[in-house]
Amino acid sequence: MTLFRFPLLVAAATVGVALAACGSPNGTASPDGTPSETAGLPDLEQALTAHDWLLDIADSSLPGGVANPVTLTFADGTAASGTAPCNTYRGTVTLDGDDGVRIGDIATTLMSCEPDVEAAEHEYLDALAQVRTAEISDPARLVLTSDGVRLSFTAIDARELIVGDWALTGVRTDAGIQSMVEGTAPVARITADGNVTVETGCNTLRSTWRTDGRTIAIQPPAGTLMECAEPAGVMDQEAAIAAALTAASTIAITPVTLTLLDDAGDIVLTAQRG
Repeated sequence: MTLFRFPLLVAAATVGVALAACGSPNGTASPDGTPSETAGLPDLEQALTAHDWLLDIADSSLPGGVANPVTLTFADGTAASGTAPCNTYRGTVTLDGDDGVRIGDIATTLMSCEPDVEAAEHEYLDALAQVRTAEISDPARLVLTSDGVRLSFTAIDARELIVGDWALTGVRTDAGIQSMVEGTAPVARITADGNVTVETGCNTLRSTWRTDGRTIAIQPPAGTLMECAEPAGVMDQEAAIAAALTAASTIAITPVTLTLLDDAGDIVLTAQRG
């Protein structure tokens, strides 16, 4: 089996630019009580945080191909995070008026990928750092632009995407994120009626789940009680999976990847669409 540690985020060399905070209220009234010129416009922060966003590469200006799903999530109008073609990333957000947005101080995890995937990641993060304007005339579509840059996103519905079969790829242990024990292929089956069943490689775990936006709650699972000596480590893996399900509080999802995180924002379980 392989052990992975998710390192602390480090500033991406090409995009680590600190941005000064600036901003103005959206949809406010003037001191005499008359509506301002931005009154009645959708609140930018509310629109950005209403959904998670999936990059639409066909409607974006990136020069290279991006094969892996790319996501973007805004939190409280002050932070952004997501999955890039290789790593996860996060950055600071500055909003200005009814359509101004800047994303700076971008940092990533340090996983290595194929050269073409890493090149696509740099292109995306460079473009993201150049963004100055947000357009959300359609609540299900976000377009971020600046001179020469266009990043187009469609809204993600986590509750719809999570339903299906997921092949587990990593689980948190005391040693970090551990890949699945060789000779096992744990699968989580998540149904629309709120049930989840996990074949762990030994026993079957059953629980229930519910989501509210980006949050997820999974009840402590119950399971069958077999003791499996082979393959070595399968029982420890099962215990780690059960603990990860219970600890999960936040979901990060694309059409092909699923990541569960705890209250501290640390990864507890990773999976790919089965």
